[in-house]
Amino acid sequence: MSSNVRTYIMLHMIVLLSSFIPSIVLLIDMPAIELLFLRTLSAFVMLMVLINKRAAPKLFKRKEIIHMLSSGILVFFYWGLSFISAKMSTASVCLVGMATTSLWISFLDPILSNRKSRPFQVLVGMNAILGIYIIFNSDFDYGWGLAVGIIGAIFGALLTIYNAKLAHQHDAYVVTFYQMGGALISTTIFLPFYYYFFLLPEGKSFQFDASAMDYILILGLAFVFSIYAYSIFISIMKSIPPFTVALVSNLNPVYGTAAAILLFQESVMNTGFYIGTGLLLLSVFTYPVLSDYMKNYKKTQLEKDSKQKIKI
Repeated sequence: MSSNVRTYIMLHMIVLLSSFIPSIVLLIDMPAIELLFLRTLSAFVMLMVLINKRAAPKLFKRKEIIHMLSSGILVFFYWGLSFISAKMSTASVCLVGMATTSLWISFLDPILSNRKSRPFQVLVGMNAILGIYIIFNSDFDYGWGLAVGIIGAIFGALLTIYNAKLAHQHDAYVVTFYQMGGALISTTIFLPFYYYFFLLPEGKSFQFDASAMDYILILGLAFVFSIYAYSIFISIMKSIPPFTVALVSNLNPVYGTAAAILLFQESVMNTGFYIGTGLLLLSVFTYPVLSDYMKNYKKTQLEKDSKQKIKI
């Protein structure tokens, strides 16, 4: 088995694993912001212990450290909005909104990378979104939850693009360490605003009280998803483009819906689900073929042009 095939298999495994996050979030009896704070805090502390075995953070330049810490702001918005989306709606609807990441990448990546956009990227991304729309056409009672998930997907797209660059520069666990630190700092700074504008008007306070099982699940989120899966996700991006990563992640609603059905008996297995799933799978498996075709086409055109110049 080639290393490239192994990388794609690993990517699908990580996507399958991450699709359980909204369901786990709903199992934890704690508001989204408090949950986000504990998740980032736990992940940061665990990584502080583990990171010294892989690379020494003090060896990096101040500018590099600031860049990686700053990218934690994107993690804060991405995770925070996904948690809020899940709490406002359902695990499935949350995953629908977050799955629009590939569409945002198809627009944002060419702009941020100063290169021309590829029309087929947008077409494939739109096909994926159409599949998602068909799957959850009956679930739009959760409009606000879906909207929050889509906004979170914009930050997810920015984070994916940025991580693709960091993956080629630093060890994945080092990037994760600083991003968790940046996310923790961002969440801590946000807590007073969250209390003053959202909790105090309703006569509420921070809710960190939870059962032992809730804290076990939070630690699981921190170690399994925030450290292990997230770090592997970054390392995968050394060899797979951001758009391809996000496109495969469109399978999140399919995997996540299965998890929601098992845990919460969410019933969405109708004709629309199968049609939409077919469109999603078509997008996932069509993109690499189209991408390879375009590369070969451009290569052939360059060879033809060079031959014509030689003849002249």
